[in-house]
Amino acid sequence: MTTMRAMATDRVGPGAVLRPHTLPVKAPADGEVLIRVMAAAVNPADLGMLAGNYRWYDELRLPLVPGYDVAGVVEGGDWEAGAAVIASTGHSRTQVGGFAEYVTLPVAQVAAAPANLDWTEAATLPLAGLTAYQALDLLGLAAGSTLLVNGPRGAVGRFATELAVARGITVLTPDPGEAPAADSAGGPASGSADAALDVVGGPRARAAFAAVHDGGSYVTTVPEFWVPGGQFTADRGIEPRIVRAEPDGRTLDRLARAAEAGHLTATVAKTLALTDAADALDLLQAGGVRGKLVLLP
Repeated sequence: MTTMRAMATDRVGPGAVLRPHTLPVKAPADGEVLIRVMAAAVNPADLGMLAGNYRWYDELRLPLVPGYDVAGVVEGGDWEAGAAVIASTGHSRTQVGGFAEYVTLPVAQVAAAPANLDWTEAATLPLAGLTAYQALDLLGLAAGSTLLVNGPRGAVGRFATELAVARGITVLTPDPGEAPAADSAGGPASGSADAALDVVGGPRARAAFAAVHDGGSYVTTVPEFWVPGGQFTADRGIEPRIVRAEPDGRTLDRLARAAEAGHLTATVAKTLALTDAADALDLLQAGGVRGKLVLLP
């Protein structure tokens, strides 16, 4: 194949519209893998990308194909042909988007797909899983510690909860009704948690910060709440830190194996055709989606 279908935009910011494009398929160079995309998950970061609120390492190249998460079949490059794999596209570095029939990515961003998940489930794992895993690494909590997760029903919050429980960490939630796992507990008293992971922002971020004891740890996935002069600064011996998921095939492999062991739960809310990518983003923007929206080329 030399060309592929993709959903792309010719501009970002106001007026950005996804529409079908026919684009060239990039042949894999040394150290790269060509993947036929079987499923691509939709993420809030895709909304920010189209809105123009995103920063790339290199000058933006148009047309832009969104999409961070893919599950598919290897068709060439430095991986066994026919293998089932998952990958984070690492869009800020590669400008490769998953809303397409094919992606060509560095082999270091690819991992074998979990054998117990179907394509749609496997596609939900990379970005949210990497964010959760790397957030826990930043927090550095030991077994027996307590961690508040203020959005445990979202993909990052759910994965973080499940990974933390597997590490022997007690997960607290602001509202007991939100607890996604039997090992989770209700909300902590102010200043009693060892650490907090904010995946929501806004007032719930402030409440999560207040729940951490003096000298504890705090990590957020919502960086707009932590810009200089923003809502939060270091206080009570707590230094707020931001987690930005970095594509890492080795960590992704650990996540895939955790899914095979039953430690991670993939939740798909709805599947849509690749050509319905704009509708998927509208659904995500409207809110209330429980689980991931996944595109099928």
